[in-house]
Amino acid sequence: MSSRIQKGMIAGFVATVVVSAVDLIGNLVQNMMHTPGGDRLFHSFASLLAFMSGNVLGSNFGHIWVGWLVHFIVGTLVLGPVFAILAPRIPTDTPAAKGILFAVAIWLVMCLTVMPLAGLGIFGLEAGFGTMGWMLVTNVIFGIVLGRVFDRLHGDVGHLKRHLPIAE
Repeated sequence: MSSRIQKGMIAGFVATVVVSAVDLIGNLVQNMMHTPGGDRLFHSFASLLAFMSGNVLGSNFGHIWVGWLVHFIVGTLVLGPVFAILAPRIPTDTPAAKGILFAVAIWLVMCLTVMPLAGLGIFGLEAGFGTMGWMLVTNVIFGIVLGRVFDRLHGDVGHLKRHLPIAE
């Protein structure tokens, strides 16, 4: 029998795998497209994490594999368990909606704290609007998968207690 936190870690890992696959496919499609001037429409999440790691920890940590490692560690060991703890308190009824709200909140926190600290500006605007839009979309996918997988593993991610409506 697994604990709520362990189930959150499993759900976080599965959601990270799914988002990583989406990110890789998006980058493959982007590499096949020819954009004017050769500019990228967006950067992968792992490449941004590698860039941030290089800025914060030094150039030796700026490799793409460091970005992927950080991506999996955060998704599995941080976001999954935090979602497992917060899920009953997120004010929606479906697991997917809970995951989306959680993921969008995490995206906002990242855009307002991590991105500026990494030198990418508020909302990571130095990385470009396309990148931030791509990150929002992939975070929503992460949230949907996280919520649904956690619900399948744990069940009952609804409210702690529903109250009767004030008026009928």
